[in-house]
Order: sequence, then C-alpha cells, then structure tokens
Amino acid sequence: MSDRDSDVIAADARARIFEPGYRTYRGVRLGVAHSVWTLARHTAERILGLKRPARYKVLPFAAILIAYLPAIAFIGIVALIPNGLQRLPNLIPGPGRYYGFITAAIVLFAALAAPEALCPDKRSHFLGLYLSSPLNRSTYLLAKAIAVIGVLLLVTLGPPLLLVVGLALQNDGPRSFGAFMETLGQILAAGLSLSLMFGALSLAIPSLTDRRGIASAGSLLLILGSTAITNVIAFGVHGPRNVLALSLGRLPFELALRIFGLNGLSTRFRGGLGSPNGSPLSTVVVVAASVGVTLVAAAVTWWRVVGTEVTR
Repeated sequence: MSDRDSDVIAADARARIFEPGYRTYRGVRLGVAHSVWTLARHTAERILGLKRPARYKVLPFAAILIAYLPAIAFIGIVALIPNGLQRLPNLIPGPGRYYGFITAAIVLFAALAAPEALCPDKRSHFLGLYLSSPLNRSTYLLAKAIAVIGVLLLVTLGPPLLLVVGLALQNDGPRSFGAFMETLGQILAAGLSLSLMFGALSLAIPSLTDRRGIASAGSLLLILGSTAITNVIAFGVHGPRNVLALSLGRLPFELALRIFGLNGLSTRFRGGLGSPNGSPLSTVVVVAASVGVTLVAAAVTWWRVVGTEVTR
C-alpha cells in the first residue's frame, strides 16, 4: 500500500457525521401559477416544434401558413382592385364565412399537432415528475389546456382578424367605429369558441393512448367519421335532422356562423348545417350541441388524467 493510500484511509477514519437529515429550500418560491405557466409554455413550444429538429416544425407551421394564405390573398385583391369588396362580394368573404376556406387547416392542426400535449408525458411517465412539483392533476391539466387552446388561437383567431384589419386599412372594412368593434367582438368570440371545442376534442383522444400516431388518426376519424355518419342518417335514411348537430367536422364552424349572425345559411354555402328540407338547424340546437360536445370531451380528458396511475 502506498503512502498516499494510507493518508486517504486515515482521512476517512477521521470523518464524522454530526447531524443527519435534509435542509429545507430557502430560495424564492414562485408558486402554482408560475408552474402552470411554465408547463403551458413548454407544451406550446413542443406542439409548434420549437427548440426541436426541423421535421417537427413542418406540420404545425404548414397548417398555420395555410390558414393565413387566403386572408393575405383577399387583402391583395382588394389592394389591387379599387372597391374590390363591393365589386367582388362573392369572392371576398367576411370574417364569418372565412372559416369555410380554412376548415382543413384547423382540423389538421387540431388532430395532428395537438396530441403532442399529452402523449409524450403518458409515454415517458412524466406525470409523476410533474406531480412532485407544486402542480397537481387539476393544474397539470389546466396548463395543457391553456397551451392547446392558445396555440389553436393562431389558426382560429389570427386569420379572420388579419382579414378585417387588412380590409379596414384598404377602406373596405366596417364603415364605422361601432361596426368595427362589433366585428372585432364577433371574431374574438368565434375564435375562442372554435379553440375551446377543437381543444377539448384534440385532448380527449390523446388522453386515451400514449401513441401520437394513434391519437392523430383517432382524432381525424372522430371528426370526419361523425360528419359522414350524421349525413347518412339525416340525408340517406331521412332520420331526425337534429342529428346533424353531432357532425364534429361542421358543428364548430356552424357555431361561428351563428356568432356572426349568419344563421340563415343553407347547404350550398360553406359551413352551413343545412337539413334535408333545406332549412338550417335552430341556433338553440347548435349552441346546446356545441356546449355538450365540449363538456363531454373535457370530461373524458379529466377522467383519464385523474385516473392515470403514477408509476414513477
């Protein structure tokens, strides 16, 4: 044994433990609100593919770009053609009918990008790690919902808002300050209602599985399949027409139309939930179905997250 090894053994023999235990954290505690905000921000970044390889950014940013392109094109037409809104009223839509041009972008964004909010945590069993922080299951789910709804606002609120502002700058928008503020309120209400409904739907399916591919396919199947089934029941076998209110691919956009006062639309217009006799469904049925679908989807997500067993 060398002299150095002898010195190390002698030092270890002199070492003593005076008081076992743990020291409490004495730093700044930012609280639950900061934890919710941090998780919501991280989730939003993951959905958008930020701070991740480029392949994760393609889908969300492509959907966002598709949602804004029609608004940019319509503003360009108005800028190039004097009084373009009056001369081409059937070509350039108002903010209420604008959603008919970006239906696919919103559905794809909700179904394919939003599962990033829950599936990675379920697959990696990170819920236990989050619960060791100031978060509990309720605040964890709140953070995820804030992230999904906030990101969805990029495609449900931003495009029609851009359209109205662009038309107003070309003197083809609302003709008075009161009309502009009314339109702005309708855009905010419609964008928020679409984000709430699609956010609830896009969290419900991922809460049932930890695989993003299955969650995305299931979300698309639910949204598009419900539309096909309700059309067959109402138009194919002449069943009750109110079953069309369960068409998840059209119901959110129909609610947006009602917010803009466009409840007289029939099936030949984009987004109108027309019935077999050609008349639209009542606004009461549309609102009740929208609230019911959102609450049921939120309840499914709550049930799955609260019932998730923490294994580590």
